[in-house]
Amino acid sequence: MRYKNNVMMKLEQAESLISRIQLQVNRGMSQNQVLESIESLKEQMEEVKSVISIEPDDFEQQFAPQK
Repeated sequence: MRYKNNVMMKLEQAESLISRIQLQVNRGMSQNQVLESIESLKEQMEEVKSVISIEPDDFEQQFAPQK
Protein backbone atom coordinates (compact mmCIF):
# COMPACT_ATOMS: atom_id res chain seq x y z
CA MET A 1 0.00 0.00 0.00
CA ARG A 2 1.58 3.23 -1.17
CA TYR A 3 -0.28 5.43 1.24
CA LYS A 4 0.02 3.19 4.30
CA ASN A 5 1.66 5.87 6.47
CA ASN A 6 -1.00 8.44 5.55
CA VAL A 7 -3.79 6.01 6.37
CA MET A 8 -2.16 5.01 9.65
CA MET A 9 -1.75 8.66 10.66
CA LYS A 10 -5.38 9.45 9.84
CA LEU A 11 -6.57 6.40 11.78
CA GLU A 12 -4.53 7.50 14.79
CA GLN A 13 -6.16 10.94 14.53
CA ALA A 14 -9.57 9.24 14.38
CA GLU A 15 -8.73 7.27 17.53
CA SER A 16 -7.87 10.56 19.24
CA LEU A 17 -11.21 12.01 18.21
CA ILE A 18 -12.99 8.94 19.58
CA SER A 19 -11.19 9.39 22.90
CA ARG A 20 -12.16 13.07 22.92
CA ILE A 21 -15.81 12.20 22.30
CA GLN A 22 -15.74 9.66 25.12
CA LEU A 23 -14.27 12.25 27.47
CA GLN A 24 -16.82 14.87 26.41
CA VAL A 25 -19.71 12.47 27.00
CA ASN A 26 -18.32 11.31 30.35
CA ARG A 27 -17.91 14.91 31.52
CA GLY A 28 -21.39 15.84 30.37
CA MET A 29 -20.19 18.49 27.96
CA SER A 30 -22.67 20.29 25.73
CA GLN A 31 -24.34 18.45 22.92
CA ASN A 32 -22.91 20.98 20.44
CA GLN A 33 -19.33 20.19 21.50
CA VAL A 34 -19.92 16.46 21.18
CA LEU A 35 -21.60 16.89 17.79
CA GLU A 36 -18.67 18.98 16.55
CA SER A 37 -16.28 16.22 17.55
CA ILE A 38 -18.45 13.62 15.84
CA GLU A 39 -18.47 15.74 12.68
CA SER A 40 -14.67 15.95 12.82
CA LEU A 41 -14.52 12.17 13.16
CA LYS A 42 -16.78 11.74 10.14
CA GLU A 43 -14.51 14.03 8.11
CA GLN A 44 -11.46 12.08 9.22
CA MET A 45 -13.08 8.81 8.13
CA GLU A 46 -13.99 10.30 4.74
CA GLU A 47 -10.34 11.28 4.27
CA VAL A 48 -9.27 7.71 5.06
CA LYS A 49 -11.79 6.36 2.55
CA SER A 50 -10.53 8.82 -0.04
CA VAL A 51 -6.91 7.75 0.39
CA ILE A 52 -7.84 4.07 0.25
CA SER A 53 -10.03 4.52 -2.83
CA ILE A 54 -7.13 5.89 -4.88
CA GLU A 55 -4.93 2.97 -3.88
CA PRO A 56 -4.73 0.39 -6.68
CA ASP A 57 -6.27 -2.95 -5.80
CA ASP A 58 -3.61 -5.62 -5.19
CA PHE A 59 -5.91 -8.27 -6.66
CA GLU A 60 -6.31 -6.29 -9.90
CA GLN A 61 -2.56 -5.80 -10.18
CA GLN A 62 -1.85 -9.46 -9.57
CA PHE A 63 -4.07 -10.62 -12.41
CA ALA A 64 -3.66 -7.72 -14.82
CA PRO A 65 -2.60 -8.72 -18.33
CA GLN A 66 1.13 -8.42 -18.81
CA LYS A 67 2.24 -5.98 -21.51
